[in-house]
Amino acid sequence: MQLNHIKDNIYYISAPVNMGIIVNERGEALLVDTGIDDSVSRKVRRMLEEKGFTLKGIIITHAHADHCGGAPYLVKSTGARVYATGIEKTVLEYPVWEPVYLFGGAYPPQPLRNKFFLAPGVVVDQELEPGVHNVAGSEVEIVDLAGHTLGQVGVAAGGVLFCADAIIGQDILSKHGIPLNTNIHRSLETFALLEERRESHFLPAHGALLEDIKMVTAANRRRVEDTIDHLLSLMSIRRTAEEILAAACAKFGVHIGNPGQYYLMHLTVLAYLSFLLDKKLITPTYRDNRQYFSLTSAG
Repeated sequence: MQLNHIKDNIYYISAPVNMGIIVNERGEALLVDTGIDDSVSRKVRRMLEEKGFTLKGIIITHAHADHCGGAPYLVKSTGARVYATGIEKTVLEYPVWEPVYLFGGAYPPQPLRNKFFLAPGVVVDQELEPGVHNVAGSEVEIVDLAGHTLGQVGVAAGGVLFCADAIIGQDILSKHGIPLNTNIHRSLETFALLEERRESHFLPAHGALLEDIKMVTAANRRRVEDTIDHLLSLMSIRRTAEEILAAACAKFGVHIGNPGQYYLMHLTVLAYLSFLLDKKLITPTYRDNRQYFSLTSAG
């Protein structure tokens, strides 16, 4: 982990999950995301203190454990207030919802009840809507970047946009196979929105700091479009969701080896099936108590 200066009063901490820092004229810091656990957030606090910054607020872009698990320690140790969108607040305050929705709504088994899927939970002090706000003494724009999750946002300030998991860096994309997006339609809209932004710097949570976001956004869009095309090609014959999942993973180099990987990829494939069903490009049928999907034109 390293504290990096971007420009003016804007910084970021490079880490497995990058975190943004916006500092006002009084040295009060607004943190964007917290990392996965106390060990990360302790380092964050130490870095801020070494710079003479006082942590006043935390914006959590979305309620995945790797972005919010460190929040309780920072709240307890600094008194910082927590901000998030309303839909993400529901998971931040009742974090069991993340492994529950991964496991189809049922109570999740132990392999999904660890720090990677089940954060400790934190109270959200104020809900945020898209638009310009004064948050903990700093003026920021909350940018709707839904798609990866239903309520994900980015944070823009001083010509820098912290864009959460709306896109991932190209090097990570090449290794990741099929990135997780829960709403494919909204992800495509978010890609278009990002290409219209005019910030001088963009920071994905997973990837390097960018001065031009268009190339990375185009790569993320291509992966979504390639995934759509591949899934449609698979459904020229009837297939179950399980068969589609296995074939998609084989195509994009994903090797599932544990329950966490399986259920993340299962959710990812279901998001694509939902998108294609809404577009009426595929149709479900039922035989022998199994659900199959096939191209609508193929009957």
